[in-house]
Amino acid sequence: MRSVTYSMGVSLDGYIVGPDGGFDWTAPDEEVFRSWIDEIREVGVHLLGRRLYDTMLYWETADQDPSLDDSMLEWAAIWKPLPKVVFSTTLPAVQGNARLASGGLAEEIERLRA
Repeated sequence: MRSVTYSMGVSLDGYIVGPDGGFDWTAPDEEVFRSWIDEIREVGVHLLGRRLYDTMLYWETADQDPSLDDSMLEWAAIWKPLPKVVFSTTLPAVQGNARLASGGLAEEIERLRA
């Protein structure tokens, strides 16, 4: 049976989004970004809510951005083929190697772990 690892970016005061509703405050420095690259290599599937999916959608085409440095291109190369499951009741469809969850979180995790 597969294991499940939970990871989440949260500010010290417990907020996930900034005052404007954005996630841009979570942009990591080079050292932290390197550790995320190392961690994502071990991931078999990534579960996302709609807001995180919308934010991470950039990485589906980021490899076409000539301004990216080597570590960002490396992240994009790992992220793009990674299977993703998106939990949303408002999205009609998703892009890339993603699919909309067909059930709730618990059911989806049990299905993935089997």
